[in-house]
Amino acid sequence: MNYDIFRDELGSKYPAYGCALWEPGPGGLYNSVEVGDVGFIRRGRFHRLFNALLASEHELQSPSVPEYYEPLELNEQSHICTSTLSPNDFHSTEVRTDPDVFGINASEPETERVTYLCSRKKGAILSLPVPAQCKDTVAVGDFGKWLIKHIDVWFAFAQNLGLGIKMEDIILVTGRHLARSSANVAFSKSQVEERVSFGVTTDISGVNVM
Repeated sequence: MNYDIFRDELGSKYPAYGCALWEPGPGGLYNSVEVGDVGFIRRGRFHRLFNALLASEHELQSPSVPEYYEPLELNEQSHICTSTLSPNDFHSTEVRTDPDVFGINASEPETERVTYLCSRKKGAILSLPVPAQCKDTVAVGDFGKWLIKHIDVWFAFAQNLGLGIKMEDIILVTGRHLARSSANVAFSKSQVEERVSFGVTTDISGVNVM
């Protein structure tokens, strides 16, 4: 499936950025992915179960939490580091730019266009035409210990909800990148060379992907 190709190919090339989501929006189930969220990925979308940093009665907490739930309390309260990921095209190893189709379009001089090629192998592209806002915890070690300590209870909780996931599917979010706009491309195995083009137009109101 496209969402699996997208996640696997970009995860292999950019492991430091975590899991690339084919469907980054929460689908109306919650506001956005946040550090401390516990959940799983299905069909390219992250599904939130609860947030391990929030008390069970917190207004932003999920309606239900695991039995005997206790939130993660960190010694370092200011554990969130914020940054910005600049606009860029992130592509997997098998994807390359077409040197013959790059630069300014003569019929649209305000538009820069780039074409990517992928030959007979799987590949993926995540195009960010605008900056992404990043949040990461510096307490990765504490998060890891908390996951190991509670994974059995969290898995039992997911089983009781009838979600049909495996224990290894459970994710504790240590960082996330949010952008107002993005474009996702997945290439499946093909007998012919496949290509895709992006055009980006810049004006006084910002940057738009075409």
